[in-house]
Amino acid sequence: MKATYLMQFGGPEVLQYGDLPAPSIGAGEVLIRVRATALNHLDVWRRSGQRGTKAAMDKPLVLGCDIAGEVAQAGASVKGLAAGDRVIVNPGITCGTCAYCQSARDNMCLGYTMIGSQADGGYAEYAKAPAENVHKVTAALSWAQLAAIPLTTLTAWHMLTGVARLRPSETVLIQAAGSGVGSSALQIAKLIGARAIVTAGTDEKLARAKEQGADEGINYQREDFAQRVKEMTGGAGVEVVFDHIGEATFEKNIASLAKGGRYVNCGVTSGHMAKLHIGQLFTKQVQLSGSFMGTKAEFREVVSLVNRGKLTGVVGREFALQDAAEAHRVMESRDFYGKLVLLPV
Repeated sequence: MKATYLMQFGGPEVLQYGDLPAPSIGAGEVLIRVRATALNHLDVWRRSGQRGTKAAMDKPLVLGCDIAGEVAQAGASVKGLAAGDRVIVNPGITCGTCAYCQSARDNMCLGYTMIGSQADGGYAEYAKAPAENVHKVTAALSWAQLAAIPLTTLTAWHMLTGVARLRPSETVLIQAAGSGVGSSALQIAKLIGARAIVTAGTDEKLARAKEQGADEGINYQREDFAQRVKEMTGGAGVEVVFDHIGEATFEKNIASLAKGGRYVNCGVTSGHMAKLHIGQLFTKQVQLSGSFMGTKAEFREVVSLVNRGKLTGVVGREFALQDAAEAHRVMESRDFYGKLVLLPV
């Protein structure tokens, strides 16, 4: 099969396009004919060996956490999936036996691994996954739109509904709405019925967010977003801050919270270290939470909403599989809205 893969860590130029053997599957696995796969920041970090991802590489590594395609073959013990089914893949593989898995908190699994990071992913014509990770889709969406859904939508769903428990009467501040996870969060916030204030680095991205339903937008390159949030909320602040930026926005995110507000974070694209005025925790009675991916039950909820036409994938640009290096350069430039998607030729 054709694939784009790594043999060493480095810049986008280390991505190679060529032939690799198609995956072989076990009795409980599914072979998927990949029709589209979306990029994530994890792809860039894995490629460059950053953020704790520089594990040994003794064979070609195929990136790609977000997979949409057709079932090519189902393992002997797989039920409910057949050749030709349109599917998307939950990229999180769990052990099923640890205390977290047994208590339905499988996103905390002690043996958690990611398709497209520790296991080969979707930058190829074929990929494999455990059957429990493969979900049929009936929504009339393009392959690119479907590939734009799994990781970021699951992450945003868990953050807003499972952790922050956003309510219709509340206001949420969504950082970097032009990102994959930001654009997913905006959809979910509006589905819940909340008021959404978003930030972005360009007026063009803010305009796209307004088309998606954002109530107000702040260009963080020109404005102090914490000050603008206070103005937009009559000095009260927001009930929820949705953050995946980290260091660069942390202090102002906390300042943007209302009394009793909830801050939830799933990533640190700007850096890990930040200052916290601990007094604000008890005087404002705010809650700080970390979030990672989502549970298998939550992924089923996401797929149900997709199939009912309530959620979709937001696609920024599409690339041929052999142009993955260029897609990585665009990812690093951040000059796009939504998700970047690779399409096998």
